[in-house]
Amino acid sequence: MLEGKSLFLEIINDIIYMVSFEDSDNPATAQVQYINSKVKDLTGYSPEEFIKDPSLWMTLVHPKDTERVMKATLKLIKRKESITREYRVKTKEGSYIWVEDRLIPVLEKDRLIGFVGVARDITKRKVLEDLSLEALEVNLKELFEQSVSLLREAMNADLVVIYEVPEGEEEAVLRAGSGINRKLIDRYKLPLQEGTEFYYTYTSRKPVVVKDVEKEKRFKFTPDTYILGLKSGICLPIRGEEEPYGTLCVYFKDVKSLSQEEIDFVKSVSNILGLAIRRHRYERGFEESEKKLQKANRLYRTLSVISEIVLREKEPESMLAQVCYSCVNFGGFKAAWVGFVENGEVKVVSSCGDIEGFFEEVEAPVLRKVREGVGPCGRAFLTGDLVVNNDTEENVKEDRLREGMLKRGYLSSVSIPLRKGNDVVGIFALYAGEKNFFDEDTEKLVREIADEVSFSLTYMEKEKTLHTLSLAVEQTSDWVLITDKEGNIQYANRAVEEISGYSVRELIGDTPKIFKSGRHGKNFYKRLWEKVLAGETFRSVFINRGKDGKLFYLDQTITPIKDSFGNVVGFVATGKDITHEKELKEKLNYIAYYDPVTELPNRTNFIERLKFSISRTKLLNRNLAVLFIDVDRFKYVNDTYGYPVGDEVLKVIAQRIKDAVREGDTIARLGSDEFGVVLVDIAHKEDIPKVMDKIFSNMEKPIEVEGKEVVLTLSVGIAVFPEDGTEAEDLVKKAEMALAHAKEDVRNSYQFFREDMNTHITELVLMERHLFRALERAEFVVHYQPYFDLKSMKAVGFEALLRWNSDDLGFVFPSKFIPILESTGLIIKVGEWLLKEACRLAETTGKSVSVNVSPVQFKDKDFPRKVERAIEECGIEGGYITLEITESTIMDDVEFAKKSLRRLKKLGVKVAIDDFGTGYSSLAYLKLLPVDFLKIDVSFVRDIDRDPDDRAIVNAIIQLAKNLGLRTVAEGIENEKHLEILKSMGCDIGQGYHLARPMPEEEALRVLEI
Repeated sequence: MLEGKSLFLEIINDIIYMVSFEDSDNPATAQVQYINSKVKDLTGYSPEEFIKDPSLWMTLVHPKDTERVMKATLKLIKRKESITREYRVKTKEGSYIWVEDRLIPVLEKDRLIGFVGVARDITKRKVLEDLSLEALEVNLKELFEQSVSLLREAMNADLVVIYEVPEGEEEAVLRAGSGINRKLIDRYKLPLQEGTEFYYTYTSRKPVVVKDVEKEKRFKFTPDTYILGLKSGICLPIRGEEEPYGTLCVYFKDVKSLSQEEIDFVKSVSNILGLAIRRHRYERGFEESEKKLQKANRLYRTLSVISEIVLREKEPESMLAQVCYSCVNFGGFKAAWVGFVENGEVKVVSSCGDIEGFFEEVEAPVLRKVREGVGPCGRAFLTGDLVVNNDTEENVKEDRLREGMLKRGYLSSVSIPLRKGNDVVGIFALYAGEKNFFDEDTEKLVREIADEVSFSLTYMEKEKTLHTLSLAVEQTSDWVLITDKEGNIQYANRAVEEISGYSVRELIGDTPKIFKSGRHGKNFYKRLWEKVLAGETFRSVFINRGKDGKLFYLDQTITPIKDSFGNVVGFVATGKDITHEKELKEKLNYIAYYDPVTELPNRTNFIERLKFSISRTKLLNRNLAVLFIDVDRFKYVNDTYGYPVGDEVLKVIAQRIKDAVREGDTIARLGSDEFGVVLVDIAHKEDIPKVMDKIFSNMEKPIEVEGKEVVLTLSVGIAVFPEDGTEAEDLVKKAEMALAHAKEDVRNSYQFFREDMNTHITELVLMERHLFRALERAEFVVHYQPYFDLKSMKAVGFEALLRWNSDDLGFVFPSKFIPILESTGLIIKVGEWLLKEACRLAETTGKSVSVNVSPVQFKDKDFPRKVERAIEECGIEGGYITLEITESTIMDDVEFAKKSLRRLKKLGVKVAIDDFGTGYSSLAYLKLLPVDFLKIDVSFVRDIDRDPDDRAIVNAIIQLAKNLGLRTVAEGIENEKHLEILKSMGCDIGQGYHLARPMPEEEALRVLEI
């Protein structure tokens, strides 16, 4: 049985071999166990030689195939799967054959122990494959050379020749040969002589196989056959579908009988050659038509490529570079360039082809005169139409340009104007290497190419504009939303997402009802739709609801989108989120009428409520009482424990007073340690002491302060309606008089107003008389409180504070004498003196000094002139002086304030709004006022470390100032925590006892080390 298998392996037509491994992980251990005798037929080496030297086969592999063969072998070892390889093997004679080698793994218990290989000769197949490719890719002469060379090697022949009979000729020409003198090629001719094997093959179009020249009686052979010692061969016709073209002859120097496979192989080669010659003759026969067709094809292909380019490219520079490249490499032009007209000259932005030096040497002087219509490009630019030159020597009139074009082989050219919209903006120039290149069809195609480029340039410019607009719309902080006519959302920008909380994916296809808050009635939406559907713009503040359920406010405008016929096709809604402004306005509104510490009504709110209560009481014919309550020795609490503790105490006092009165009564905080109460609907005056007893009783309980108990008492002044007055101002004044008397009495007491209390005014008159002489007696002094840059913590200036040390009355608090200065008008002169003192210190220190400006001063029409005079006298720049004007003073007459501030700003002085947040500023007015600083009132700073609301208000003021380009100054910094919070919020400047107290001038100079 084994012998039968061995016999079978010997007689099959393929090489069969078996290889074993000692170590499958090491290919070097491979041993050839068996290889059949077919290996000798193909390679010339015996089986024994391969068995003796296992590496012999790999040494025969073509060097260029070795690495690929090794990789395939390693793949077999690794994956244990069959593989097939194709590669070249060197025979003993020195020639190479192609083999197809299939390896089959042999496994033992899933371990690779070797493989079986089956290798077959595929040289002829490879030759045919190569020739088929060559027939398509190379010219006819190269194909002939490749054919005879490959055929001789594949057939192991001695001579292979190709004869071609040119059209209309009576003799064959040797076109290629292997095994002959190459000098004979294209020179040796063979007559069409009857009786020769060549003649028979050519005319009969049948193959002739000569087994033995000596014994062949059918044909007469040429003398060359015998001279070359040729003994056998085959001659096949090379033909087309009908007509013959020549012959392909293969000869051997020994008698050889060809197999049918070999005959079919040579026949396949002749068929390939026949097809190639047929194509060649067809091309040559229709050369001119083909050239024209090729040119059209090139241009159409160029047009197609350019169409893709203009659709794909987004940047003009890249698009034009590729257009020029396509015209040269696909369109067959020698050169191409594009230039744009700038300042009367053409600036070349892209070029391709044989163009080096052309512009500098030749075209540039002409292009400088393009607007004058000089040269083909100039005429194209001037006429707005393409200019064709089909004969450079005849048509180009400019000598230098003509010579330069001829030197580079530019025998034809076309200059095409490029447009953006309707305007000619540049030139597209193409140069060809043959005359009369631009026929009617070519011109049409070139015009289409130029139209594509012009369209692309126009489109790119629009696209760039749209892209910029798109970026602006997408990145703007304003709300932008687009819907169709039915209100379906088609676009929403990033701001819509951020403001509403909905993603674009959630919004697209939905309607703006998704934002509906229920805060607008049906009439609101009815008016909206009536307006926008009529093509009109609708604007309003929309109260919407976000995804998180919270309300947000939009100052929104809805504009109809109309088509070219004026029909409404959609809507665009643009708006600004004013939620923050609304909340800030509400907070500021609250601050304007309520005390931020106790959350009680403030003095303004108290007066309004009192007026309303008086009106109501008049109708009911009842009594009403106004109580002014002062906390005795409250300054002691602030000085001892600090303002934060003092504020907590005030809250307790407020609650205790509130607990003592009825729900309908009004309780307010009027000042730092003053409260006001309006008792309404009182039947008898005698009922008021009962209320006072409750208040005093509630105050008897000690208030715990930092682990200690503090007992505070109250002094109360009472005025009764209508007994003491019928107007709010009169009752307030008399309650204050009564309070002043109560404070002079024992603590925890109250006093009803009596007429004799008016004598208290005598005191004020006395103080007023002393004030009239205080300035000339030099009783006024200035203390300076430094303020600091909160980033560097360096002193950057001072606030000038007025003090009065009377020779007769002693030290008088500013809260006592400044109201008298204002009421008497003395503040005008004293304020002018204070301003000059501040200017003098600024000149001495080189630092900024701020001065408080009284409402009376500010309303003085000559005030700006007095400021100018003070600055000039001290010889300083206005920027060293900051005028602090209270918020209420400015808002009292905004128009006057704007004019006066503008006059002051012309002097260079800086302006600060003092006590900001305690009044009621309109943000719209604030934007219009020429101010530099917002000074945050101490009432907000005092609790900033404990009260989130105060912290939010301060932060809002700081952010508001930044948005308006203003700087912020915080006063009342009493501890390190205040300082840290203000720094973190970005407050610019700060002052307070924690940083530095007010001090005389000599101490202030020491702070600056002057």
